[in-house]
Amino acid sequence: MSTTARIVKTPDVLHGKPRIEGTRIGVFTLSAAVERGASVSDLLEDYPTLDRAQIEAAIEYYEAHPELIDTLRVQREAARQAIEARSRSPN
Repeated sequence: MSTTARIVKTPDVLHGKPRIEGTRIGVFTLSAAVERGASVSDLLEDYPTLDRAQIEAAIEYYEAHPELIDTLRVQREAARQAIEARSRSPN
């Protein structure tokens, strides 16, 4: 468990998207859960390898960088639509 949580971006992990140091858990993943109504307690239960400081650092990063989170959201939606467009399954 972490005593000092840091958010890092490295090009070779999660394509350079912000994540909790020492993990492959991205800030966007946690922020999306918060937007859906998850609490810190919920996230601690869903991600048992994280501690409260790590989750709070991710939420603080999310709140401090709304433009980056919006960009990631747009990228994820574009990727989803591209996959859907290539899909052979009926809608």
